[in-house]
Amino acid sequence: MQRYKVKGKKFKIQNSKFKIQNSKFKIQNGKGLIYALVGVFACLLLTCNFSLAATTEAKHYTELQLPPLPEIKLPKYERFVLQNGLVVYLMEDHELPLVNGTAFVRTGNRLEPQQKVGLAGFTGAVMRTGGTKKHSPDELNEILEQRAASVETSIGEASGSANFDALSEDLETVFGLFAEVLRSPVFAQEKLDLAKTQAKGGIARRNDNPDSIASREFKKLIYGKDSPYSRTIEYATVDQVEREDLLNFYQQYFHPNNMILGIVGDFDSKKMRSLIQANFGDWNRNPGIAKPKLPNVSPANTGGVFFVNQPQIDSVQDALRRKECYKALPTV
Repeated sequence: MQRYKVKGKKFKIQNSKFKIQNSKFKIQNGKGLIYALVGVFACLLLTCNFSLAATTEAKHYTELQLPPLPEIKLPKYERFVLQNGLVVYLMEDHELPLVNGTAFVRTGNRLEPQQKVGLAGFTGAVMRTGGTKKHSPDELNEILEQRAASVETSIGEASGSANFDALSEDLETVFGLFAEVLRSPVFAQEKLDLAKTQAKGGIARRNDNPDSIASREFKKLIYGKDSPYSRTIEYATVDQVEREDLLNFYQQYFHPNNMILGIVGDFDSKKMRSLIQANFGDWNRNPGIAKPKLPNVSPANTGGVFFVNQPQIDSVQDALRRKECYKALPTV
C-alpha cells in the first residue's frame, strides 16, 4: 500500500513537470506567432514600397539630373622621337619597383597573303621563341626566368607588339634582351616546326567549341569568306609557310620608323632615355617604308538567319546517352 502511494506521488510530480513543459511550449509557440506576424508585416511594407515605386512615372533621360563628370587628368609623361623615327613615350611610376614596356608595330595578319594564312602569327611567335643572334632560345629563357622577367612578341589582326616586364634593378639586362628580340631574331627552324605542329593541333580541335564555331562563321557572314578579316588558318596554308617567309615578313614591317615604344614604371627618365638611345639609336630606319594599303571591306550579307550544321556537337544527346548509361549501371 505504501509503495502504491509513493508511485502516486511520483505520478503527481511527473504530471506537474508535464504541465510546466506544456506551459513552456505555449510560450514558445506564442513567440513564434509573434515572429510570424512581424515577418508578414515586413513583407507587406516592402510590397507597398515597391508598388509605389512602380507606379511612379519614369523620367525621360533628358529630365535626369546627373552630376558633372570629373575632369580627366592625364598622368605626366614625356614624348620624344629618335633620329631613326622611333617614337617613344615615357611615364614614371615609383609606386612599385617594376618596369614594363610595349612596342607597337604597324603590321597585322590582314596583310599576309591569302595562300599563307597564319604567316603573321608564326612570325610573331617564333620571333621570341626562336632566339636571337646573341642568345639561343634556351639561354634567353634562362636569363629571363632567373630574374622573374618576361619578353613576349605577337602579331594580331591589325598590329604587332613586343613587350617586356622586369624589376627595376634588372631593367638594363632585360631591356637589352627586349631590343635583341626586336632587332635580331633568327627564327629557328625547329621552333617554326613546333609552332606549325601546335597550329595543326588547334585546327583539329577548333570545332569542339560551339562558341568558336559561331564566332568564326559570323565573321565570314559579315566580311565574306575571302576577306582578310575572316580568313581561317587551314592545314594547307600552314604547310605553305616556310622560314624564308617569316624573314621576309619581318623585314618588311619591323623598322624603327614603323613602331611606337611606350615604357612605364620605376625609372629615371633621363637614364631611361640614354638606355633607349644605346639599344635602338643605331637601328637604321627604312626610308622606303609606307603605310600599308588596307584591304577593302564590304558587307557580304545584309541580314538573315544562318545555321551551322555540326552533328558531332550534340550536348543534349550526349547528356541523354550518359543518363541511359548511368541507369544501366548495376547497383552495388
